[in-house]
Amino acid sequence: MRPDCCPIILRVSIFVALVLTLDADDEHPDCEVEVKVRQNTVYEAVVGEELRINCTVEFCSDAPPPVSWYKCGTTDVRVSVSGHIKTEWKPLKSFVGTTFLIFLKVHRNDSGVYQCKSGGSGSHHINVSIDSVGEPANVTENNDTLPEDHFWPFIFRAVGLAVFVVIIFVVCVASCCRNIQGNAEPSHDGRAFLSYL
Repeated sequence: MRPDCCPIILRVSIFVALVLTLDADDEHPDCEVEVKVRQNTVYEAVVGEELRINCTVEFCSDAPPPVSWYKCGTTDVRVSVSGHIKTEWKPLKSFVGTTFLIFLKVHRNDSGVYQCKSGGSGSHHINVSIDSVGEPANVTENNDTLPEDHFWPFIFRAVGLAVFVVIIFVVCVASCCRNIQGNAEPSHDGRAFLSYL
């Protein structure tokens, strides 16, 4: 009688598929929106130029959360879209994007400290300095890229899953081989063993 390893491999495959889809569809109900800007970020521009300031937003749902921009002072004032100010959203990857506050033609009174907020999270302050004359706009600290440590949990999860699948495969093959050898009748010419293959 030939042992059948297919049911074991099928069960393992179904289990792995369930684990992968369960993890992919999980929206982490206790996960919160996180708004990130590096500390001491400073943007400099000249009156009349276009200026784009940004912050990175990490979220847990399928749709990006609403993000508001504020100009900070004694009281924070929400920045509204106008003839020379607009906002823009750019997705970076799943559950991460960048929001931009864009000054189409920056005015002298646009100088100040800005902050982006979403949910209960607020970014570090962004200092905007506007000169009447000078060099083109530059940024002393840029936040377009995500830190590399953000990707390590995914790498560890993928490696762990791969090791798990390899171990299950080896156990299945060893079990099948043991069953084949255990059921074979002793023979000097090996014909009984080959009859199971």
